[in-house]
Amino acid sequence: MLCIKYWSLLTLSCLISFKSTTVYGLIDPITGTFAVGAFIAGYFVQKSNYQIPFFSSSCPKTFDVRKLKLDMDQNFFGQHIASEIILSALKGNFRRSNHNKKPLVMSFHGWTGCGKNFISDLIANRMFGSEKVKKLRYHIIHGPRDYIEQTNLYEYKNEMRKNIISAIKSCDTNLFVFDELHYMPNGMLDILIPILENHDASVDSRNSIFILLTNAGSDAIVEKYLDLWDKGYSREQMKVQDFDSILQKSAFNEIGGLKRSQVIDSHIIDHFIPFLPMEKIHMTQCIEAELRHLNEHLDSDKINEILEVLSFGPEPQKLFSIGGCKRIKALVTAATSSNSI
Repeated sequence: MLCIKYWSLLTLSCLISFKSTTVYGLIDPITGTFAVGAFIAGYFVQKSNYQIPFFSSSCPKTFDVRKLKLDMDQNFFGQHIASEIILSALKGNFRRSNHNKKPLVMSFHGWTGCGKNFISDLIANRMFGSEKVKKLRYHIIHGPRDYIEQTNLYEYKNEMRKNIISAIKSCDTNLFVFDELHYMPNGMLDILIPILENHDASVDSRNSIFILLTNAGSDAIVEKYLDLWDKGYSREQMKVQDFDSILQKSAFNEIGGLKRSQVIDSHIIDHFIPFLPMEKIHMTQCIEAELRHLNEHLDSDKINEILEVLSFGPEPQKLFSIGGCKRIKALVTAATSSNSI
């Protein structure tokens, strides 16, 4: 910021020294206004530590992971394994930065509504300081929308690769999210292996992040969870080691973009992250978070009415919410609206 101040002072000095064509060689009003404006802008940028748009960057290099942790503590529930790995991976990735050998690649696995998209969006919010930058640098590739009806898979795989390279060339900090990867054709991401390994000489991908979202392995997660639960393990005692191998196996064998994929065989994915199925207590936390967001209040009876609408499974335990927090926003909005009538 000091350099901005001194740049402004230098500009002012040069303009004052310049002999204009006005009477007596004094600075004309337009030039004078520009000079004073440059000085004031530089001064207050330095004083307030505020970046005016002219000097702000649309290609951020890092972000404060501590703020992301606060977001997660307040809004991301029931996922102690995912929270720990994501924060640790991001912290290490940005600390090493240019010393990384490859971009960070994480694969999120779990039932719909467990928070895979939600946490991806929280990461994007903290990676990119404004909606404008986020729109430029946060790329979501939707499995069903973008690829399921395509007849020429070869062309679309190459188009995807071309778009990703173009984005990284314009700024090396990007977040690429492949949503509902289980709907994409087998081996869809194999064309990206040179980028994911940072072996493509045309682009340096190390500062970008790739996140894969898939339902592949979700049933295996539930099965393993129930097995551990039957053995007396609490949710908080479960660790990523309990799920890592079954997720790799499920992703490689289940239908979808990672089936028989070289991306798995090549060990490009840094973290296979289980998103645990959510229980009733987590549904209550989601309801309370949505109420805070809306600045509304519901008594315990109304909250229980919302919980009764939700479906829980599998049989016979019925421990987990089918669909997670997916419907919470709509149900809370309806409840608070009827409450105010």
